[in-house]
Amino acid sequence: MPHSQEMSERYSEERNLSALTPGPLLRKNAQFLRIFLRRKIFKPYFKGLCIRMICFYQKYLSHGTCLYTPTCSEYTKRCINNLGVLPGIVCGMWRILRCNPLSKGGIDPAPEAPFKKKWLL
Repeated sequence: MPHSQEMSERYSEERNLSALTPGPLLRKNAQFLRIFLRRKIFKPYFKGLCIRMICFYQKYLSHGTCLYTPTCSEYTKRCINNLGVLPGIVCGMWRILRCNPLSKGGIDPAPEAPFKKKWLL
């Protein structure tokens, strides 16, 4: 009987030591790091980069002629801010396709995403 108890204690010690090996710890930390980098670093910086590129276009390349209010570039910038990068770019592209000489134009506000964290511009 003492022999089996000794074996079970040794087995439990080996199992506890195997949980502390670097393999599982590194995998858990790498997964956490990927999620953290994606949510906290890459996503906001990519959003900011897109908005800054649109600001550069508005300042140096655009002539400010658009049939709609706000302009297509401002609409895209607001969509990226409100909806996120990919949906905002898709909404902006759809707006640019609608903005042609045959359209009537007018006031077309950007869609709002309720309960979402927004950047201050």
